[in-house]
Amino acid sequence: MVWVNLVLGDAAELPFGGVKRSGSGRELGRHAVDEFANRKLIRIA
Repeated sequence: MVWVNLVLGDAAELPFGGVKRSGSGRELGRHAVDEFANRKLIRIA
């Protein structure tokens, strides 16, 4: 997922899925999403 001008705009409980370990919300909570996510902060000026 990519957000522009907004961080974590969707709820983690949404059933957004992907392939293998790329899904978010499949484990029903924010704590489970941490197992699947790599967070990065990118600033564009």
